[in-house]
Amino acid sequence: MRPLIYVMTPVLILTIIFASRFVTWDAIKGKKPQAQAEVREGTVLLRTWEITRAIAAFTRAIETEPKYAEAYVKRGLAYYRAEQYKLALADYTRTLDLNRYHADAYASRGDAYRALGNGQQAIADYSASLKKRWNARVMRRRAHTHLEQGNVQNALSDYSTVIKRQPSAEAYYARGSAYLSLSNERDENRLKLALADLNQAVDLEQHFAGAYISRAQVYALSGKQALATADYRKVVELLTEIIRTWQGEPNALTQVYLWRAFAYQKLGEIGKAETDIHETCKRVFSFFLKKIRNCDIL
Repeated sequence: MRPLIYVMTPVLILTIIFASRFVTWDAIKGKKPQAQAEVREGTVLLRTWEITRAIAAFTRAIETEPKYAEAYVKRGLAYYRAEQYKLALADYTRTLDLNRYHADAYASRGDAYRALGNGQQAIADYSASLKKRWNARVMRRRAHTHLEQGNVQNALSDYSTVIKRQPSAEAYYARGSAYLSLSNERDENRLKLALADLNQAVDLEQHFAGAYISRAQVYALSGKQALATADYRKVVELLTEIIRTWQGEPNALTQVYLWRAFAYQKLGEIGKAETDIHETCKRVFSFFLKKIRNCDIL
């Protein structure tokens, strides 16, 4: 299961693992048992993407205990997952008004602002979160937002800080991919910087399919087609093994099939690429159908 983490792009992993990140300190402070029970129920529903029911449970908790910060912050996450970003903003802001969960609420509100296209406010909230508690994931998200806003130097500075304070394959991958996105055939210096970071990512995590994909692109731009081909074949090998051994949620493999299709296409194996694209479409449809059903739309 671990290698799947290294397939996902930074954007994809935003909303999947948040439900358990808010510690239930409010229960220690004597909140009413009924409100606590509603929050526990809502948390379980949130983890299984039963969004409408989760929102209802958190709302009942708030009605019972109007200053229950944990209920607001988790309902904010539920609204975020339902793509009701303005309602999520309101709940995260209310959490901050209650003087609780500062680092998490600022980071989550930053995600909502980013989803609404307000990169400047997202950066401000990420910065506020980092002042309360430094976190590599939040700093990477701020770096991604800087990059989206065209603030290249700020983005690279954030990536470099993450690497200095908490070096990891993912951090090197993020900075290397940033250099790659800013490069072209004539930008040899940035291609070299991208290659150095991606080599570090692969050295630290030899099953990091995403790093092999980006490194293959660097090799291709540098005219080193044989090395690019070798990396794409490694990607196919890694992703095929993930698919073969995967025992988790089937829809979690959607992006795995998509990246393998991309690698097959680069290798000129068009038939295999088309098969994986078809599988990707089936899984995307299945995922959204399940999400719609959980939101009680059908």
